Amino acid sequence: MSLKYRAAPKDDLIWHDLDSMTLLFHRPSGITHMLADPAPAIMEVMQDSSLTASEIALLLIAQFEIESAADAENIVLARLEELSGLGLVARVSG
Repeated sequence: MSLKYRAAPKDDLIWHDLDSMTLLFHRPSGITHMLADPAPAIMEVMQDSSLTASEIALLLIAQFEIESAADAENIVLARLEELSGLGLVARVSG
């Protein structure tokens, strides 16, 4: 069974781009988070799906035409764990 992640519901989030950062207000907690790439892109490709870090990495690679995919899954997994700690992403059994 693979560990999957699911982003917070879209209705719980208010997005605002600010130069190279993204401000993300999480309604349930009342906290505004400052996110840097690739965290916003990770949350956007997840949409309403529960995905593994590998599946997310593949979506990002395809969307952004990333040439070097060697560390993509590890980078995604690290960001997912950070987002999970903030309550913006939940771990789910898959």
